[in-house]
Amino acid sequence: MTLQNLVHNWLLGGADPEVGLRLFMDYTNPSMAIARMISRSPEKHLQTIKVALLQQAGLPLDTSIVSVAKVTYNEPQTNDKRKIRSDWPFLADPECPPELKLLISDKITAYRNCIQEYENLPKAISASEQLNTVRSLVTNFIANHDIYKELKYYKDTGKVLGEHKVFAQYKRIKDLRNLNTMDLFKKKKNLEHSIWRNESKIKKENRPDLLHSRQEKIKELKMELAEVYRLLE
Repeated sequence: MTLQNLVHNWLLGGADPEVGLRLFMDYTNPSMAIARMISRSPEKHLQTIKVALLQQAGLPLDTSIVSVAKVTYNEPQTNDKRKIRSDWPFLADPECPPELKLLISDKITAYRNCIQEYENLPKAISASEQLNTVRSLVTNFIANHDIYKELKYYKDTGKVLGEHKVFAQYKRIKDLRNLNTMDLFKKKKNLEHSIWRNESKIKKENRPDLLHSRQEKIKELKMELAEVYRLLE
């Protein structure tokens, strides 16, 4: 999934500040000072996040949902945005848990990855290509289904199911607020080293079977690091 697609999904899901912050940290490589400022109050810096992501994706600053869709998918305008809000109306509720707003963007990505990998199956020639395609298809199918369960449960009951790993991730972020300054500096150093180690493994090791889990781990670590930056400010 390209950054253009990810930005499109984010805009399609309502441009939630927390989701935008994650994309901003993952793809724009901000300086420490900028990361601290943005992560402190992403809702106040939403326009900055949008501009940075559009520039990084190579898209014009006046890009709309429709133009991104045309650039990325070469499709006509659809009612995707309306369908998302119709299927999951609670996303517009101020009381909606931020974890669910993060998940809606991931769900769109996983769903479209499934479609792409399914289309890639007939094109795979070697055994390794077939294995990698099937692995990605299954991984994204499971990811999409796991998110669907969370959204459906909240829609039906108004309560959080909480089985998805994003909830544990957010708990770790909230737990950071109980650390003193010295412990936060230690945590910052450990997180930065963990991010570097996982990124180095991706670059040095040809392990398609571990690529997805490592990428997801890096995203989690960067979200924690963004909160540490905010608390140290």
